[in-house]
Amino acid sequence: MSRPESIENRWDILYRDYPEVYEAFSNTPYHPTVYEQLPGIVDLRGKCIADVGAGTGSSSLALAQYARRVIGIEREAAMLRQAQQKEQGTGDRRIAFLSGDAIALPLADNSVDLITGITLALYPPQQYRAFIREGRRVARGSVVYLGISPGWYGGDLHDIIQGVEKVDDEVDRIFIEEFQFACQDIFSNQEYGTVEHIVNTYGFIFGKKAIEHLKRQGKTTIRWKFRVYWSRPT
Repeated sequence: MSRPESIENRWDILYRDYPEVYEAFSNTPYHPTVYEQLPGIVDLRGKCIADVGAGTGSSSLALAQYARRVIGIEREAAMLRQAQQKEQGTGDRRIAFLSGDAIALPLADNSVDLITGITLALYPPQQYRAFIREGRRVARGSVVYLGISPGWYGGDLHDIIQGVEKVDDEVDRIFIEEFQFACQDIFSNQEYGTVEHIVNTYGFIFGKKAIEHLKRQGKTTIRWKFRVYWSRPT
């Protein structure tokens, strides 16, 4: 089967059929990275962290710079295989990957210090309620979620990407209004280097309108606004 020009924001297809594109997208460098900024908001040092929705493992490996132990949890088999290959390649026994779902975590009550979900993609957004409840069951400390700020889906090309159900406002309401999470915004620039690379990764994911704009403008950098949510002490 030949690869299409774009999957038009179908993240389920990306995770299932094109983990190598997700890997290229997630590993395209950010400056500053969210992982450089996150420890200034939430204390990660020396913690046992369950990284939910670990994908191909990049987030878990980054968190391991600070944590005592990281357990990456991923439900998509193709993504999990790549994460486990990375784990074996590093030989770092502080990192492990498990098959599991964000709304039914394969962990015991109060078994980790912290739960993280780094750009965790749950749909419909009502599933974030189950993620929060599961996180509170499993974690002795905070539940931390890093997502896209409302109005920033696709980064600074938000207004170019049209015809997509944007759920960030609902996610924001669930975390802040329903569950009383604290939040803080952070910015990061993602530099692709060439138009070819940004079209084949970002464009492939976010759609033909994005591809047309990228080619027309010769754009190689995407600016992102992320929002960090964390549960307050009870």
